[in-house]
Amino acid sequence: MVWLAGADLVAASGAGWPQNRPWSLLDLAADLERQRISFSWRVWAGETKSWTQSWPDIPTPNRSPSSPTVLAMVPHYRCEPWLRRCLATLVNQTRPPDSIVVVDDGSSHPPVEIVAEFPSVTLLTTPATVGPYRLVQQVIQDTAYDYYLFQDADDWSLADRLAHLLAAAEHTQADLIGTQELRWESESGLLLPVHYPLDVNLALAEKPGHPLLHPTSLVRRQLVMKVGGFATGLRFGGDTEFLLRAAWVGRILNLPSYGYLRQKRPHSLTTDPHTGLESPARHALLHALKQRFYDNQTAHRQGHPLDRTPLSQAPAIHLQHHSGPSLMAD
Repeated sequence: MVWLAGADLVAASGAGWPQNRPWSLLDLAADLERQRISFSWRVWAGETKSWTQSWPDIPTPNRSPSSPTVLAMVPHYRCEPWLRRCLATLVNQTRPPDSIVVVDDGSSHPPVEIVAEFPSVTLLTTPATVGPYRLVQQVIQDTAYDYYLFQDADDWSLADRLAHLLAAAEHTQADLIGTQELRWESESGLLLPVHYPLDVNLALAEKPGHPLLHPTSLVRRQLVMKVGGFATGLRFGGDTEFLLRAAWVGRILNLPSYGYLRQKRPHSLTTDPHTGLESPARHALLHALKQRFYDNQTAHRQGHPLDRTPLSQAPAIHLQHHSGPSLMAD
């Protein structure tokens, strides 16, 4: 990816540049952070392969008392090296979330010190590791926001991501809406644009797949409740499972712009040998999800009821409030 930076900004940095590969935008960001130099990224309007003929010109609304409420959710487990930047990009949104919550998944040492640097951020904890979908579903069950903004703890949002997502959701009446992805390959330093179709419903009508990157997205609470929530019994793949059920009852879109920076790193859920995209367990789950989707397609054509229940469910959990403001209760 080609990128530009002002000479003064580059001159202020440079202490931590890697010697064995080209400089990347993320190397610059990391060095500026070490020096406590403030910066932000704005949404980049790039071209993408589209399943629609056009995308409407959607104005970004001003914040008003009648603006919908939004909770940004950050499931966390052993992501301390990246959490500070993650939270900074949420706190400094041009349209800030009404609340931001970090939900720690049973760590022996929750990220108390990092979250304390952001007084507006709430920290919730669990006594045991239960997986990200059980965490986010419990947060949604316990609260009453109009929208929920997803965010992985090792990724970053561009500064106007929420403003663009919320404006588009309100204008198009989308129930679930994502952005295009900028993928940072942490080992090589490469930053690559990744394209997703604009009309997710249309893409899924062609075949079941991954036409929306879950952590880029904003979802209406009504949609989550309508489809019975996330499959809380799954430790991975629950985003795809939710998407394939939600597509039957909700309008799902992607913005044509790039609003989310995703880190591809070793030992994440999608790269770990036991849970990664090429693992036997992942292939087995995807096979089951696709078969269920095709069964629902057949039922839909024949006028029969669809199976929209979560594939695997676990009991509700108690989230312990550790610090930060109280969330808007249901």
